Amino acid sequence: MKNVKLFSYQVLIFLVISGCGISSKSDPSTGPEMIKASINYHDPEGQWTNFKGTLFFEDSLPPHREDRVYQVELDNSNSEMTYSIEGLKYQVIQDSVVNLEGEVEEERALRMRNYYTYLWGLPMKLNDPGTIIEEEVSDEILNGKTYHVIRIPYEKDIWYFYLEPETYRMAAYKFYQDEPNEKGEIIYLDGELEHNGMKIPQNRTWYRTEIPEFLATDKLVKIEGEN
Repeated sequence: MKNVKLFSYQVLIFLVISGCGISSKSDPSTGPEMIKASINYHDPEGQWTNFKGTLFFEDSLPPHREDRVYQVELDNSNSEMTYSIEGLKYQVIQDSVVNLEGEVEEERALRMRNYYTYLWGLPMKLNDPGTIIEEEVSDEILNGKTYHVIRIPYEKDIWYFYLEPETYRMAAYKFYQDEPNEKGEIIYLDGELEHNGMKIPQNRTWYRTEIPEFLATDKLVKIEGEN
């Protein structure tokens, strides 16, 4: 009788464990699923869309160029950006440019707006309408470590995003302007700054892909924000 009870108890435990396994979600396996997991790691509460605050930067540039200190104010819900560096300050509201100090060409101001709102908003910006995240995922070794790689084609550039298999943290990305000849740039991410639950990559070091040329390191020194 005692053996029967023990057997029944073991069966019950097995069924409970099996049931838990059946109801649990499987690990991400496709590109869209992995990008979703990466967004959940970096911005679990969906803060970036309505982020309003200031990012403070320092740049380390090649020896022939001067390092820079500057700041970027963002109001993402209203599509506003204000860029400030010594001798130059301008604001971009939607697609309108206002020079507040010095002067910048409209085309450059819009390009810089796209740069800061896209790159510093990754991977969250991969939720933008029209973004095509390819289903197939590859694995690639980068600096001695294996990452999941997701390919996203845009109209002019082809982008690749490198995610850590354990956490789906974004560790690097690269883009090709000429994919057959591997002409483009790769950006390595290092460190994180946390702000209201968001984990923003802190250091971004740029290299060319076709030749081993260092381009710059962008360092996010601090974040000040209303949300």
